[in-house]
Amino acid sequence: MVKSRALLVAAGFFNQLGFQSVYFVGIIGCATYALGLGAAGVSALVFALNVVLLVGYSLAGALIDRMGPKPVLLASSLAPLAAAALTLALPMSFLVLLSCALVMGLAGAAASTAVETYPRYLTGSEPELVRMNSLNSTATFAAVIVGPLAAGAVADAFSTALVFSLLLATAPAAALCACAMPAGSCHAEKGNPAETDGAAENRDPAEQVAPSLLSQLASGARTIIASPALLMLFAIGFLGNLGFGAFDSLESLFYRDVLQVGAEWMGWLTAIVGVGAMLGSVAAGRLRAQRVTMPLLCALLVLEGLGAVLYVGTPLVACACAGQLVLGVANGAIMPVRVTLTQRSCGIERLGSVSALMRVALSSAGTLPLLAAPFLADAFGVQPVLVVASASVAVAGAALLAASRRVDD
Repeated sequence: MVKSRALLVAAGFFNQLGFQSVYFVGIIGCATYALGLGAAGVSALVFALNVVLLVGYSLAGALIDRMGPKPVLLASSLAPLAAAALTLALPMSFLVLLSCALVMGLAGAAASTAVETYPRYLTGSEPELVRMNSLNSTATFAAVIVGPLAAGAVADAFSTALVFSLLLATAPAAALCACAMPAGSCHAEKGNPAETDGAAENRDPAEQVAPSLLSQLASGARTIIASPALLMLFAIGFLGNLGFGAFDSLESLFYRDVLQVGAEWMGWLTAIVGVGAMLGSVAAGRLRAQRVTMPLLCALLVLEGLGAVLYVGTPLVACACAGQLVLGVANGAIMPVRVTLTQRSCGIERLGSVSALMRVALSSAGTLPLLAAPFLADAFGVQPVLVVASASVAVAGAALLAASRRVDD
């Protein structure tokens, strides 16, 4: 168990290290600084990536329920090599960035879903699940520190385009860890239970894949709807992340136009989030299982929103640093608490689909504001939009707190 835990944490770390290195400083940084795109251009790029994330989560969840998490983790670990090849072989352009975003979106979604579900395939002990989820979360946010720092250093010393070369190291390392992982126990039903007639046996296997995956996703959706606890977790994820959608398209402009700092600061300030998130993840891992509750999750959401207000509320870099630290602590604790509550409320046979749909809630909430953020920024300014968006996260957490107490009871 100790070896499996260490390998899973390492695989999650290297996957996240690659994604965090190239997402903010590489993809968004190149769009903002190298190509000089405005809010509409950055929003279009991030919108495409978020749509691909939704597809990646959905496919990964269904495949995990069919095959277990190991094949999904291995494939998603190798995929970023394609993104590295694209960006290093071709001149930087919007089309190259878009292609890279699509590859990284699919790979990142699949890897994070596999890492999130893997602990239930290794153990049924809830204290051990709390510990493993905390370690995975800590590894993720360690990557949030190291990745942007490394990317910021490369961008400062060379260029933002060369940030993608970091994938040549992170992807093979993640794949080696995934190869060494045990498959774990899998109690999920094999095949498509909806097809029980003889005709299904004679159908071409390639024709059965899409209906089977869709039926498993539909089964995961029914599981969420039938469970008040899972439905509340879905609502918390969606409403809590809705305000942060504006950040994807406007945050780099906030750095450039409000804080008036260079692209390297995108790496430095993101690393501060990682420091806070590591502290939050470690603290969550020390909680007793009975203290991991939905009211706690909502309270952390309020703290996250308040930290975001401090982050974007002034043009001062010092305040932005303090806000990122507070935001990071809350976010670092939110991740393992949410994952543990999902694992507690869902059987392993549907865990892949349910976990994927929970992540779909997070990503779709972050995608919808992209449609309005550029227009709101043009009308009211980048900073006011970000402040209102941050405050909405705190308000959502406070509103959900009372309802979560009833469901938790």
